[in-house]
Amino acid sequence: MAGRKVTQIRHMRKPRGQAVTVLMIFIASFMVAPICFVAYEMCLYNLAKQQLKACVDSAALAAGATVASSNTVDDSTTQLGAKATAMQMFQKNTILSNSLADATESSTIPMTPAATKSQLYFQFLDPISRQPVPLGSTNGKIIQVTGAYGYQPFFAQFLNFVGTYPVVEMSNGGLPQLDVVLCFDISASMDDFTLVSIVDRYNVVGKAKVKNKNQKFDNNAYSVLAQGPLYTAFQCTSATGTALNATYPQELDAGGGAYNFSAAGRGANNDNPAPSTAAATFTDVVVNIDGTNTFSKGVTVNGCVFPSGNIGLLVEAARGNFESVAVATDAGVDYSTWGVTPKAGYYAAYQQTAQTMRHPISDAIAAAMNFFTIMNNDCDVHFGLVSFGSNAGTTAKQLCVPDYATLGNITDNPSTYVSNSYPVDPLSPLPPNPGIPLVVTNGPAYSNYSQVNSAVQTLIAYGGTNIAGALQASISQLQPTAQGGQGLNRPGATKAIVLFTDGLPTVSSLGGDPSADSRAQAVIANGAGIPIYCIGLCLVPSLQANQTAILNDTNSNPSSGGIAGISGNNAQFYQATNSSQLNQVFENVARSLVNLER
Repeated sequence: MAGRKVTQIRHMRKPRGQAVTVLMIFIASFMVAPICFVAYEMCLYNLAKQQLKACVDSAALAAGATVASSNTVDDSTTQLGAKATAMQMFQKNTILSNSLADATESSTIPMTPAATKSQLYFQFLDPISRQPVPLGSTNGKIIQVTGAYGYQPFFAQFLNFVGTYPVVEMSNGGLPQLDVVLCFDISASMDDFTLVSIVDRYNVVGKAKVKNKNQKFDNNAYSVLAQGPLYTAFQCTSATGTALNATYPQELDAGGGAYNFSAAGRGANNDNPAPSTAAATFTDVVVNIDGTNTFSKGVTVNGCVFPSGNIGLLVEAARGNFESVAVATDAGVDYSTWGVTPKAGYYAAYQQTAQTMRHPISDAIAAAMNFFTIMNNDCDVHFGLVSFGSNAGTTAKQLCVPDYATLGNITDNPSTYVSNSYPVDPLSPLPPNPGIPLVVTNGPAYSNYSQVNSAVQTLIAYGGTNIAGALQASISQLQPTAQGGQGLNRPGATKAIVLFTDGLPTVSSLGGDPSADSRAQAVIANGAGIPIYCIGLCLVPSLQANQTAILNDTNSNPSSGGIAGISGNNAQFYQATNSSQLNQVFENVARSLVNLER
């Protein structure tokens, strides 16, 4: 009986086991398998999404790097270059082993890429509003890259998935905020390499001028004592250059070289012939406005012809004696053999061109303006400016303080020489010594870009080299009020100072040794997290070592190191040994600053 029961039980279990097996097969086929397929598809989709995100991120980063390394001053060119680099970087990648080499740019969103294909959509955003701006807008500081990949399900034919499913990711590229103050040297040596002629203007006849038409007027002659760069033409040897300037205020009694100024020999500036005979002293320094050492080419400016080699015409135009036939005649100008006739405009033509021929200050002004433009194109930057001669500029309308009680056009001390009119004595207004403070309000509208550009264009060489005072004024702008500063650094913005000088510290408004005071300010900058990028222009080879010692980035000793090295925080020192290198050096600093921001 027992055996039969066991056999019956076994017969009953067999059909039940078959039913369970069939049920399990059914579940596996119609429930588990689809779930596995869906899970697999979800994994693939998420992998595609992760890979697309990495590709879009790398494209945005590449765009930001392109902006950082750009040295163009055109916003559209910079932004188009950023887009091109982003696309090239994106196309080098793959998603789910599918190459992105044929990725295209879409002009609209949403994007609808084909299966296994991809598209990119670019926008430039305002850093404050985060809203899109047109291509070429100076407010387009952030590049937004949106990528779309056409995902095609792997098991589409089994699960009845129809079509392509876009995978979309977005990434922003660009540079964070930067607050930078430029310290710009306007000391008297900043025009020491202007090409000039040193002239003794003297009277040919040697008798008092008479106005009786029956008598011959006295005529002027011009003895050229030396020509070439002002510093070398005067045979200067001072490590700090010469205080004598090529253009007003000229300070002709401050030459410090091989030739002496003759106040008596100069006579009246305008409307009078030379009062004396030829001498070894000089009466005039004029700029060779054709850009040659000896005025060998000549030049025409605004219809005013300056024939080659005619130094006399340069002298008389600079004095205002070539504005009319009557003035030239009264001034003893014998122009009959010059091939030109006096007319209104010669004075303005000379002065206008002479200003552009001042070296190295005109080169430095152009380089600084280029620096401002590149930085303004590249990132959300706010600018401050501190010009410095004997004093550091702290207000936009500040003027240089004269070395004496008053400032004359021709000499620094008018008590030794006072002339008449044309140009007016003393110079009014005094040379500009502006300081443009940072604006703490966020946004490109408060960058000070226009203000610093306008201010730097007006600068004239005058005074000493007060690096310590300039650094103190700059640090004050960037320090918070809790530390005694003005608190003009925007929260979250990286801060930096760029110091440009053509020499060495010669004066200090802080009361101590000029070099020691400058290094002490670098120590303060270090503690405040402010790098001082130093640009040294040194056109005299024998002085390069001394300039390097005070500005370098390799020695951080507070007592003997360089300002860049002492300030730390990745500050760098660049030295130019030729004015033509200044633009590139300023661009290198701009690139270093924006790379710092990346």
